[in-house]
Amino acid sequence: MQSFCYSTIVFAKDFSGYATVGLETAYCIIAGHYAESLNNGMGAGFFSFVPISDWFMVNGTLTYNRFSLTRSTNSNMQVFGISIVPSLYYTLPYDFTAYTGAGFSLKYHTLSAIKTEKSDATTKTGFVLHTGVSKNIFTRTIMAVECAYSLSELSHKIFQTIIISVKAGYQFALYSPDYYAAKEKEKAEQIKITIQQQFKRGVDHLKEKNASQALEYFNQVLSLDHNHKESLEYVSIITVALQQYNKAQSLIEINKDYEALPLLNFSSQYVKEAELLYKQLQKKLLPKVPDMITKGIEAFNNKNYDDCILIMNSVLYIDPNNTIASAYIVRAKRIKETIQKLQ
Repeated sequence: MQSFCYSTIVFAKDFSGYATVGLETAYCIIAGHYAESLNNGMGAGFFSFVPISDWFMVNGTLTYNRFSLTRSTNSNMQVFGISIVPSLYYTLPYDFTAYTGAGFSLKYHTLSAIKTEKSDATTKTGFVLHTGVSKNIFTRTIMAVECAYSLSELSHKIFQTIIISVKAGYQFALYSPDYYAAKEKEKAEQIKITIQQQFKRGVDHLKEKNASQALEYFNQVLSLDHNHKESLEYVSIITVALQQYNKAQSLIEINKDYEALPLLNFSSQYVKEAELLYKQLQKKLLPKVPDMITKGIEAFNNKNYDDCILIMNSVLYIDPNNTIASAYIVRAKRIKETIQKLQ
């Protein structure tokens, strides 16, 4: 007999340390040699999941399946089966659990003809292979999706089926409350260590101005701790820096170099590409600094202090060490403050 099984199961949040028992319903699809003589059928049964470690469990099922014969609606085959499948499982983000395994089955087949009341029965062993994904729906209630493949011999032929099943179960504690408290503490400590590691990697990337990589690590920290203050601050800063870098590129494309300067001045602190573009723009505009200084001084002499400050700030974006621009900015701001006090 050969069978495929597809089922849906939801596991508890912390699968390790809890045994699960529950019910399942199934739709069975005949494949292979018997596909022409048997119709697809329905099934139901019980299942259990017993974790042995943090990555290994044993899956047991007790099922009943019923198939009608294609050439005789008055005849059917019933299958009572038990299977034991050692499986590996792995916890995924958002409390999902993936598992896969291979084991054996023992199935009792009965073929009955209703009108003649004749019947035949046989018991066969077989092979089972399954894989699935699960997720918690409540604290101890589970449901899952599983694909299982089963193989055995029936009347000297290979019998194959595909079973799509839905399972729901409840978890029972295997250990004392102290065990689970220790597990929670261990899990919290591991999360704390992971947060520290990911945050450090993010900071290291940010020091190298690899903004995108740094943002990825800070977001990983926030996936573990939504209120991590430093990561929230860094994500906000990096997001703004990337936005300003992109805007500066757009401004440069339409020849608005001076408007791009303050944006690149900020984003170049966090984005390596912005730093390179900023240096290129500084080099391009450096020959224009003398004319800008002249215009800034004229604005100062004409008592247009705001224009003077604006022009001289642009000079400093191009030439940060320009002492003339710095001096006029200080003088213009002092005069503005004095005028405001006298008003």
